[in-house]
Amino acid sequence: MKVLIVAKTRRGAGACVGGITEEGRSVRLIAADADTNPRAGIEYDVGDVWEIECRPDAQIIPPHVENVVVLGARKLKPSKRIEEAICRYMPAVIGGPEQLFDGLVQTATSGALYVAKWTGLPRRSTMFWVSDQALELDCAGKRLHYRHRGGQGAQTLVFVGFQEPIEVIPAGALLRVSLAHWWKPSDAREEEARCYVQLSGWFLNATPPEKGRLRARTDYPRSNAREVLRKVFGYDNFLPLQAEIVAGVLTGKDALVVMPTGGGKSLCYQLPAVMFEGLTVVVSPLIALMEDQVRQLRELNVPAAFLNSTVAHGAYVAIMKLIRSGDVKILYVAPETLLRPETLMLLEQSRLRCLAVDEAHCISEWGHDFRPEYRQLPEVRRRFPQAVCLALTATATARVRGDICQLLGIASDGQFVASFNRPNLFLRVERREKGLAQTLAFLEGHCGESGIIYCATRKQVDELAADLKANGWPALPYHAGMQDSLRRENQSRFTSDEVPLMVATIAFGMGINKPNVRFVLHYNLPKDLESYYQEIGRAGRDGILSKCLLLYSAGDASKIRHFIFQGAEEQIEDREERLQAMMRFAETRKCRRVALLDYFGESFKGFCGACDICAPVPALPVLMKATPISVPASEKSSKRRRDEAVNSPNPELFRRLQTLRKRLAEDEGVPAFVVFWDSMLLDMTILLPCDEQRLRAIKGIGPAKLAKYGAQFLQTIKQYCREQKL
Repeated sequence: MKVLIVAKTRRGAGACVGGITEEGRSVRLIAADADTNPRAGIEYDVGDVWEIECRPDAQIIPPHVENVVVLGARKLKPSKRIEEAICRYMPAVIGGPEQLFDGLVQTATSGALYVAKWTGLPRRSTMFWVSDQALELDCAGKRLHYRHRGGQGAQTLVFVGFQEPIEVIPAGALLRVSLAHWWKPSDAREEEARCYVQLSGWFLNATPPEKGRLRARTDYPRSNAREVLRKVFGYDNFLPLQAEIVAGVLTGKDALVVMPTGGGKSLCYQLPAVMFEGLTVVVSPLIALMEDQVRQLRELNVPAAFLNSTVAHGAYVAIMKLIRSGDVKILYVAPETLLRPETLMLLEQSRLRCLAVDEAHCISEWGHDFRPEYRQLPEVRRRFPQAVCLALTATATARVRGDICQLLGIASDGQFVASFNRPNLFLRVERREKGLAQTLAFLEGHCGESGIIYCATRKQVDELAADLKANGWPALPYHAGMQDSLRRENQSRFTSDEVPLMVATIAFGMGINKPNVRFVLHYNLPKDLESYYQEIGRAGRDGILSKCLLLYSAGDASKIRHFIFQGAEEQIEDREERLQAMMRFAETRKCRRVALLDYFGESFKGFCGACDICAPVPALPVLMKATPISVPASEKSSKRRRDEAVNSPNPELFRRLQTLRKRLAEDEGVPAFVVFWDSMLLDMTILLPCDEQRLRAIKGIGPAKLAKYGAQFLQTIKQYCREQKL
């Protein structure tokens, strides 16, 4: 049957779509894969005509009786007579909100309109309305609302459409309204469930005026960047490329930054954000990154916040108020949160100075982790031309870099590509023959150390985690099939060093700035070298020697190839080439660094000394050549002891500092690395600082951390020096 699309309502990252059939029947289109496809419905637009194959929805819950499940669809030519069709087949009611939904609408104390079972149920859940009063936009809450000010006071409808919000919808406009699904607060057991009235769009006779645009600003301060680096972030010197990037951002120059994990990407927007008189927005798909970065920025007294689906309603509204008042310097948002109309309105009410797009490779269809919602970011970029744009990623081939720059409007001279080489990562590859036995043998050399084991499937994650636990290794599973609460709990236990091992699918670890991950083990072949590089990058962020073991079999490639041929036809050749490159890396008998870096267009000559081809037995870097520390592993494996990759000339002092750090972290309710990294503790045991000036000289210790923790660590160091007569 043919369907004219007359409404499109936001539903997470997807859409709920309303239409009129050629027979004049109102329908709501439900995708057959709606439960597994978060972007279901997004392909439809108001005014489109589609020919669809459908079946009745077996799970209809009144008053949502219009639902049909779409089995197949083909787009036809759009209609230019949409309002005429609405007036003919779904004539609007005229008047105030009391006319809506068979006159059954009630008004909550907040002003929200709803129906409940006790009121009786209307015949349908969608309709059109011509209001007798203008509707006014209200941006004060978590969601945008429109207010009708009539005889019963202000009555509100939440706006859930895709149109650009306007300040006032004039009386007489044709409005599309619908009922949300049954809902009540999770903590209100005694309250009744309600269907709230929502506004999904309107038809006006005139096009609303375009919103004003701010002119680009080019007078940002530059002179104090190094002082901010030292006083706020605790570093005396920039890492390679950072100074040039920061200077460009402060003068309004857009940039693409490609740096390896641990290379200092975040500082490229965090430092300018401290200096800007306005807001920096960081777009990231990684909730873990948001929470982790905000926690660490607050430790440095930088006002930062995040908005995503995990934030409770009251906290969400409070954060929005802080942003409007200028009390937030850095805001992290998920792309789907950024694209919501209320978020865009919020940014227009703020002084947006920088738009930072993290994991920027997600915008490119040629990248290894393409995300469709990232494709809408160029429109946001055009909407805020006064804000400097900074795209950041750890993995991008030349083709992907070109795609990013084209889509975000970044000039070719705005590309900054650092070396992809991570010299502290030891790379090893083995054919997987007895996977569990090989894993257990590897773990014997890493007792008590923090590490991640990646598996290809959820089933494999569960089975391997159970096998490791049965063999005395404290391991937790992590994958998308687990309950959200359990997944968050496991992640928290791993991040806080309560449990050292995490067995996970590839999504785990993205954005977690946990510096003391000492190894990454791949139980299966990754689908391409971009994925492999990104995943091993979660090890050794603090610069200390860390191990990366890849186990693979020929069967792994066959499984990956199966999924390649199930994907889009135009992507098959490119993905096959990337898989072949991954296989060549796994099977090479030459230096693995040469093969890995060559893939990203970087030449590396000769003997790396840090892979299984060049150095079968890994050697410690000069920094770590000292007496190994023997420390107890976790309580669940108390019989095991380990030789730390962190080696110190004063191992007893290192243990005392670890104990102090753990106690302070528990008091603060943060992971231990938020207090100080292992590398900072190592420097303390080498330099033995006896006053604040010498402690401040350690890389990463700025005024905020010095004031908060300095006295206690100095006391521990002095006590040790007295005992040892140093």
